[in-house]
Amino acid sequence: MTRIRLIFFAQIALYLALVPALPHGASPVFWLVSTQDDFLRGETQNISVDATGQILLGPNIELIYDTTEPFIWSLATDGDAVWIGSGPKGAVTRIARDDGEVTSFELDTLSVYALAIDGQGGVFAATGPDGKVFGIDTDRNVRVVFDPDEPYIWSLATDASGTLYVGTGNPGRVYGITPEGNAELFYETSAVHVRSLVTTEDGRILAGTTTPGHVIRIEPDGTGFVLLDSGYEEIADLHIASNGAVLVVAANSSTSSVTVPTSADASTASTPAASAPSTTTSTAATGNGTNGAVYEIQPDGIWNLVWDSNIDTPYAVLDDNETARGAIIATGPDGKVFRVTADNSSATLLTSTHAQQITQLVPDVSGALYFATANPGLVARLDSDRVREGTYHSEVHDTGTLATWGALTWQATTPGDSAIELFTRTGNTKDPSDTWSDWSAATELPRGTRIENPKARYVQWKAVLTGRSDTPSLHSVTTAYLPRNLAPEVTEITTHAPGQVFQQALAGGDPPIAGLDVERELPSTARGPSSPEIPATTLGRQVYRKGLRTFVWKARDLNGDQLQFEVLYRSDEAPVAAAWTPLKRETDSTIYTWDTTTVPDGIYSVRIVASDLLANTSNDYLTGDRDTGPLVIDNSPPSITVPPATRDTETITLEFTVSDTHSPVERVEYSTDTEQWQLIYPSDGISDTTEELFTVTVDVGDFSRMVIRATDAMDNSATAGTSFEP
Repeated sequence: MTRIRLIFFAQIALYLALVPALPHGASPVFWLVSTQDDFLRGETQNISVDATGQILLGPNIELIYDTTEPFIWSLATDGDAVWIGSGPKGAVTRIARDDGEVTSFELDTLSVYALAIDGQGGVFAATGPDGKVFGIDTDRNVRVVFDPDEPYIWSLATDASGTLYVGTGNPGRVYGITPEGNAELFYETSAVHVRSLVTTEDGRILAGTTTPGHVIRIEPDGTGFVLLDSGYEEIADLHIASNGAVLVVAANSSTSSVTVPTSADASTASTPAASAPSTTTSTAATGNGTNGAVYEIQPDGIWNLVWDSNIDTPYAVLDDNETARGAIIATGPDGKVFRVTADNSSATLLTSTHAQQITQLVPDVSGALYFATANPGLVARLDSDRVREGTYHSEVHDTGTLATWGALTWQATTPGDSAIELFTRTGNTKDPSDTWSDWSAATELPRGTRIENPKARYVQWKAVLTGRSDTPSLHSVTTAYLPRNLAPEVTEITTHAPGQVFQQALAGGDPPIAGLDVERELPSTARGPSSPEIPATTLGRQVYRKGLRTFVWKARDLNGDQLQFEVLYRSDEAPVAAAWTPLKRETDSTIYTWDTTTVPDGIYSVRIVASDLLANTSNDYLTGDRDTGPLVIDNSPPSITVPPATRDTETITLEFTVSDTHSPVERVEYSTDTEQWQLIYPSDGISDTTEELFTVTVDVGDFSRMVIRATDAMDNSATAGTSFEP
């Protein structure tokens, strides 16, 4: 804890030392990039981001072939060549290992979705949407090996006997083709597509399906058993690791940035993609709210989650020889390759490419790793040797307002001949463009260099790592800046009805009124509306207290400053230049309850003032305010004027007037025995003004006195009596 505090105060001291002339206002802000999640938000080129949150020089990537097509769907290697299946021209390309000779075979189809080495120097190629399997031999002869009714063939696998297994789409079936060319239906799933196939050493077949995303183990006798119900839409890839476990790539096709045709109609299949088509369309991701996951199924059937992401979609997987039971995962839409441990305890961004998707991973006999991409369609080789230079671009940081820049500091390790240089640029658009400033001169001082770019809202930095024999490692980068102070805002005031207050949510006793000063709290006498206990969401129970008025407000500060508030009032009869009278000063609460019996009746306005003084100096703080508008304060009862009654032999008639200074007359009653009250209406039939005339006619009876009770709209009541001569 002490070390962290010392580092923090050292950064502040450095900031003040480097920028002594900065204007005061808001508090300085330190944008820190130090964790793996932080670094993964940026863009990498020949850079790895390890699990501890540091960036290093990445492995060397050698471009093998550019197909000039947008998609490479399949990749296979043997001892002599690398085979590529691409689209949408539907070509198979062979690249010789020894001399790099390129041979292409156009199959008169849109896409080659799967390849399988035939063991004799040739290859099998599966296509769609015409649904055929082609064979290409060492003499470059192309023949149709299998032509089923299904429109898509997604997957191929061979076993030790030379039997070729074929996974189809719509419907999802598995066919077996013997070395003699005899084909028969081996297994029919209930899924829409069979997206992936692998064979095991004991003669079983594992099939990954789409809609639903199941992994099915198929026995030699043709019976099936579901090993994994992933919850995702499809099983995009299966790989048997060296320890016998099965690595499974599960994904939701709706999260992929490339799409596929939704029917088997070849005339509409203009843009094939890295996920299987479906006869149904769904926008719901069923796989635990993430884009995809990688699972490991042990030989005993127990499975565990290896990796998942709600940002990256997995396409292919291999086991990793450099980490025990680890995996290499190829993803999109940002063309990343991750190295993860099998227990999901750590993940490393191994490398990334300019392509959007990495669709295939294939190991090389030399220990290198081949991968294929889409958008654009490339084949490259990943070596164990590191590159000598890599570049990292941070995400664009939004300061929220115009900012003055302070110091750029970082922590790094630079062994041997390795080095790190940092650059900065600024601008006022969310995405960098030619309207931004140029990159600054390189800085090599980790302890801090002032950022010389122009004041702006957005900032970005980049790091260039170099090393011939060793790799540097960048652990953290801190950018200091001073945002322009912005005035706080009171965005909303809710004025509750007269007498409507809220109890604080305290257990036991009569809870105090939220927002009311203790010294002004009234005795708990209650008379109110018919439903006084309507619960308030955060303020406790709603009750009625005559003479109180509750105000609740919302405020914001774009600098994120801590705010305090002042509550004031002023009579609307006061001059415009008259001062406002404080009700409450320096409170951080956003509720206030006013005891209106402390002021004369009249028309008033209430003002809420928000201040950022707590985060700024007394010379530089700013305020913002909002008024309620006119409020009627009326705590005085109405007046009842009762002239003498008129009578005849059978009735007594009384005409009287009820008036109020500020509020309409709401309710008038009379009683001749003070026990039963009779409601009466004004002469014009409606109580809607501050003065109303009433007429009461009663039969001459056994009484000599009448009591009149009048109540105004503010719940103030008055009574008056009159006597009759016998």
